[in-house]
Amino acid sequence: MEIKDLDHDCFLVKLDNEQDYFRALTDGPWVIFDHYLVVQQWTPSFKASDPLPKTMIVWVQFPALKIHFYHKEVVTTLGNLIGRTIKLDYHTLTQQRAKFARLAVEVDLSKQLVPRIWLDDAWQKVEIRKPPGGLF
Repeated sequence: MEIKDLDHDCFLVKLDNEQDYFRALTDGPWVIFDHYLVVQQWTPSFKASDPLPKTMIVWVQFPALKIHFYHKEVVTTLGNLIGRTIKLDYHTLTQQRAKFARLAVEVDLSKQLVPRIWLDDAWQKVEIRKPPGGLF
């Protein structure tokens, strides 16, 4: 791991292990010395002087999603309707739980969150949820 101190209380963290990288992005919120950290993927347009992040990774659930939609490609596509799919929950990926599908999605904070998606001639509810493991 490599850490660089930037301006405005920002840090650039480079992780060589992909598993550590996805855990850092999706297992938050992170708290150090009673301060919440905003963790986001670095982009070339990042400016430490920007007052707020433009995007955030959130966990969303599709409650009561019909079982025939439980395929990696389909759930990823549904997530991309909300933002950019980052990661599918283990139970969703392995189809071990059919109560809901859960995935991490990067959302644009300047846009309204998507509350539902038209799917299979009905509205599919979209819920913002805590990450797997209950870190909220």
